[in-house]
Amino acid sequence: MLIRKNTKAFKTIYEIITKCKDRPDREKLIRLYITKAGHSIEDRISVEGIQGEAALFYEMNYYAVLSNLESSNRQLHASDDTPGIYFFHSTSNKAWDETPFEFDEAVKKDFASLPDLPVFRKKEKAEKYAFPAANIKTESKHVKKEKDQKKIPAKVIDKGPRQPDFKLKHKIKFTDLDKIVFRKPSLTKKDVLEYYNKIADYILPYLKDRPIAIRILSADGSHTEYKTLGALPENVEPPDWIQTTNAAKPKEKEQSLLCNNKEHLLYYAEIGCVEFMSGLSRTKSLELPDYFVIEIESPEAELGNAIKVALAANEILSGLKLPSFVKTDGRSSLQIYIPLDAKSKFETSQAAAQYICKLIRLKIPEFVFLEGSEDNSYGKVSLKYFLNEGGQNIITPYSLVAGESLTVAAPLLWEEIKEDLRLDEFNHVEIFKRLKNVGDPLEPIFRKKVNADVLLERMEANYSFLL
Repeated sequence: MLIRKNTKAFKTIYEIITKCKDRPDREKLIRLYITKAGHSIEDRISVEGIQGEAALFYEMNYYAVLSNLESSNRQLHASDDTPGIYFFHSTSNKAWDETPFEFDEAVKKDFASLPDLPVFRKKEKAEKYAFPAANIKTESKHVKKEKDQKKIPAKVIDKGPRQPDFKLKHKIKFTDLDKIVFRKPSLTKKDVLEYYNKIADYILPYLKDRPIAIRILSADGSHTEYKTLGALPENVEPPDWIQTTNAAKPKEKEQSLLCNNKEHLLYYAEIGCVEFMSGLSRTKSLELPDYFVIEIESPEAELGNAIKVALAANEILSGLKLPSFVKTDGRSSLQIYIPLDAKSKFETSQAAAQYICKLIRLKIPEFVFLEGSEDNSYGKVSLKYFLNEGGQNIITPYSLVAGESLTVAAPLLWEEIKEDLRLDEFNHVEIFKRLKNVGDPLEPIFRKKVNADVLLERMEANYSFLL
């Protein structure tokens, strides 16, 4: 049956295909097939069953389907004989059922609001397919039959995926371990759990006793931020050992989440958390931050000018005799930390951060503008100090970063801030090599402390005439 381009059915299929483009579970939602030239869908080969190159063939065929939907020379058809199978005919060849595909039943849940939904199919077992190798002699049917009779496979009982052994004090049942979370490179939920289990000793010092926010992977492939116990998705029922900012009343809906140990860390990863963000103050003194942060955000993810700004900032901070530390945010920014003694309020720490930003702008005005100011921002690097407010959270050091490509928010040494710096070099594998070779560059932050009130008074007394 032909599905014409101007129909609701066609538009719905096109919207589903395009919206699944960057979803990590795309292979689950849209199943693809290959047909040889001139063949029909009865002779289709499941891409999932292709041995060795399945991922490559899936990517090629997905974009072929997308291209065919947009082409004026391809017509979309729904199979009359096999409901739920869709394919294309070119205007010049009606015999070849090109790029067949089908939708999993899970699509119905995520796209229920669309009109004229397609027919869905239950997943069938993909028959393994290996491309024939050249110059291989084939055995006679008689010999092959004898071998097949000798090799009777033992019956295997599927007990489901094996639970990871993380040696936890509280039992956590881990689910959907094979679910794809990152596409580049391909990482499953199990891989994410194993990363956080391995990195726990390094990330927990920056999470412990701080209000946190977690970014959970949603069904549609987006990431939603959650800060409180009561705001978690309805299908999540936290165990009674999950702590909040008020340990005496863990069931209070308005209580901020905490991540104080490995059990917390892996529980959040189990419910879909990919990225952790932590507050700038501790629960015992929520109004008194123990560091402030200046963010240097590069336009269009180009780090060249951001590195120049970071180096200029380092010169100014060194001149002020301030301890400072730098890390990536895993996306397009560098973040500078100045440790505090937790004796000054957020208003003071933000004012001090703003003062330093103004000094940086004064030094290199051609490269930077202050976020929120009336400066000319075209092509310039943004300096942000608004992060330093109560209730704000920033990406935690060593957290994975939510997105299609996999990066880690990595602490750096100041001597690493060079022109050839690339944020994509800091991933879930390289970060452990770094820790082995250079340790944690951010580790001394809690031993070097500055009083924000004294710092602000000193800058106002000595540099106010410049601004």
